[in-house]
Amino acid sequence: MENIRKFLDSKLLSQSFKVSGELEAQLNNAKLIAELYARLENCISVLSDMKARKSYIYYGGVADQLGLLKKETEISSIWEDELLGRVHADDLQKKYRLEFQFFQLLNTIDVAARADYRVVTKLRTRNKEGKHVLLEHRLLYLSSSEEGSAWLALCLYNKLYDHPGFEVPKGVILNTRTGTIVDPGEPDFSEILTLREKEVLQLIKLGRRSKEIAEKLSLSLHTVNRHRQNIFQKLNVTNALEACRVADGAGMF
Repeated sequence: MENIRKFLDSKLLSQSFKVSGELEAQLNNAKLIAELYARLENCISVLSDMKARKSYIYYGGVADQLGLLKKETEISSIWEDELLGRVHADDLQKKYRLEFQFFQLLNTIDVAARADYRVVTKLRTRNKEGKHVLLEHRLLYLSSSEEGSAWLALCLYNKLYDHPGFEVPKGVILNTRTGTIVDPGEPDFSEILTLREKEVLQLIKLGRRSKEIAEKLSLSLHTVNRHRQNIFQKLNVTNALEACRVADGAGMF
């Protein structure tokens, strides 16, 4: 599970961000939106800033039911770990996988249409008595940077009640404008790199230079360098050390 989160973390935080004064105003507007959701729905609202690598947390009534301390309203992380640490491990893994799928989807659609899409997930979460209760988790992106990078993400956590009218899917990506369900398929992190790219990266991890890798795999130096560049591009990294760290984190070896 941590492997999936580390890989998602590297994808989100390695984006390029150029934020102008106008976009800084968007951050203030997003904070107002997050606070308003918490007040109106009595939910926990978490606004994450990918550029600054921090989050702003607004606590509604559900926080008292879960027994959260409510001390930190601004944290130096894009992950709200005080809350996530209470979520059932299986549901948390499902949440991270859906968020990775969502991030991939956002990179294929027009920036102006991104606000129409969101993730909705049902999460079993421990309350202050240590018993599991159901939360509805919604994730949507409010703003993108000038280059189109996913910048401001809003997570909403609402209490689900034992009533047929409050049924929520276990996990889904949907378009709220059209009402359609998006099914991008289950991500397989082991297939992001080709077999040959994995072989090259394994040798890089062992400290082999490109010339040594070429000799070991009976490849030309040009082919090895091309594989290196493909690996860096697929993993969203700029050097071999980062590539090995991300691959290890995502369980690709």
